[in-house]
Amino acid sequence: MQIAAGIGTSRATLSRRYATREALLKAVAVRAIQVVDECLTPADLPEAADGAAFDAALEDLVLALMPAAHLYGFTSRDATVLADPEFRAGVHRQDRRALAFLALGQRLGRLRGDLPPYWIWYSLWGLLDAAAEGVRDGHLAPRQIGHLVLTSFLSGAHTAPPPSAHP
Repeated sequence: MQIAAGIGTSRATLSRRYATREALLKAVAVRAIQVVDECLTPADLPEAADGAAFDAALEDLVLALMPAAHLYGFTSRDATVLADPEFRAGVHRQDRRALAFLALGQRLGRLRGDLPPYWIWYSLWGLLDAAAEGVRDGHLAPRQIGHLVLTSFLSGAHTAPPPSAHP
């Protein structure tokens, strides 16, 4: 079972604990929302924060989200989970927190203002998902992905101009 492998346990253990697949998915979805809520703590900066505080919070946020990537990635692709109104409400609430944080970074000139905040947020999750997959497939070491995600994210969303595609 993909779920058992994804959370590092056996199928038998899951079958004893959850009567149905739907009950298991509900439990995983609830846990995903709880974990990401905790990870978003660095994003709760006051409006009066300065650029240095934003930069530190952004790094803390990215590193905090690393362990949640596989869990959140799994739940955000499952049709049963996506149909759950409580899960959708939790995601919507989390998106509002993250988008307010990213908009603050744009106002401070720390993130590119020409990109919609949703695109920046989705890009970060894409990198986190790629990192989790790279670790799962054995291509990346867990200790290296924090640096990889952070530098890849910042080179695409930071205010520095991107390198020219043509020499």
